[in-house]
Amino acid sequence: MDQLRFKNHQFKIMQIADAQELPLVSPDTVTLIEMALAAEQPDLVVFTGDQIYGIDPHIWGKNAEARITAVFSKLLAPVIEAGVPFAVTFGNHDAECGVPNARQAEIYASFPGCITEGRMSNAVPGAMRLPIYGAAGAPAFDLFLFDSRGSAAAGGRGVSDQQLQWFEALRAEERETQKEAPFALVFQHIPVPEYYNVIKEVKKGTRGAAKTYGKNKGRYYALPDEIRAAGGFMKEVPAVAGEAEFAVLQKDCRVLAIAAGHDHINSFVAPYKGIDLIYTQGAGFHVYGPDLKRGVRIFTLDENAPGAYTTYTRTWESLTHRLPKEAPLAWALSHTPTSVAQAKEWIKRAAILGAAGAAVTAGAAWTAVSSAKKRK
Repeated sequence: MDQLRFKNHQFKIMQIADAQELPLVSPDTVTLIEMALAAEQPDLVVFTGDQIYGIDPHIWGKNAEARITAVFSKLLAPVIEAGVPFAVTFGNHDAECGVPNARQAEIYASFPGCITEGRMSNAVPGAMRLPIYGAAGAPAFDLFLFDSRGSAAAGGRGVSDQQLQWFEALRAEERETQKEAPFALVFQHIPVPEYYNVIKEVKKGTRGAAKTYGKNKGRYYALPDEIRAAGGFMKEVPAVAGEAEFAVLQKDCRVLAIAAGHDHINSFVAPYKGIDLIYTQGAGFHVYGPDLKRGVRIFTLDENAPGAYTTYTRTWESLTHRLPKEAPLAWALSHTPTSVAQAKEWIKRAAILGAAGAAVTAGAAWTAVSSAKKRK
């Protein structure tokens, strides 16, 4: 098994979140990945869940395994062609096709360049460590991938106590053998509740505010000005899970950031108690997303300064000056509800607006309801 290594003291990671593809994979999703790979030439690609929209009837059911394998083949083709190794964790929609994540991991491992095989903890499913070796021949940095145990009904259950105990034990072992554990980044699908501590509750009508649904229905949140000024955006409130994780990672004192996806139209970096809380927007063009700001996130590590890193996104609009092939569909999906609750509100609002408004607004809402019972 090949080791990940710093090259000239540098290591670059590309995070791809929420492709959420179907059997007819969007050519624009593939093109985005191709362009980002060509522009950035990363050393590793990390897929952080919801590679497929498993609940779609075109995927689940009889022969689901063959269908998802075909989707993987199309999504991975640019990565394989570029010769870049890749790793995978899972979201709340992957296993809805009826093929368990453990089996999906085996299918991914059958493709060239997959480094998931053998790295996933056998004793603790959903926990993976990817060490990056330095010039001295020892691990100089750690990447952790956690399956945050998503389910469409609940959004996600978060990283488990068992996974966190595994993390703590492994890091204790590293401290014993290396005097101190390497600095680390954590990649997962579902964000932790602390993401709410870096945004602010605002009044209805505030520019850029996103509305909550569910048990906290009717509250509004927005990004602080300094995060927006740095290029961050948040068009839906965080859908979070996992009460215990952040405290464990903070106690470790060497985790630099948590990089999540799940909420396709959010993208920002926000420091909180020594750990950066990061959102990466969706990359998929067959699901709701931030229109031409669909993209990937880049992380650059420096072996000579392991306690620091740089990160930025590469979007469709930053990589090309042309419209996507499926531009009307991408635009429509960027203006549909992100949940059933929001769709119902839009339909109710449309009824008030009258027949003309109803035809437009309810049509957009029904697109989301019929194609995705709940995208998160």
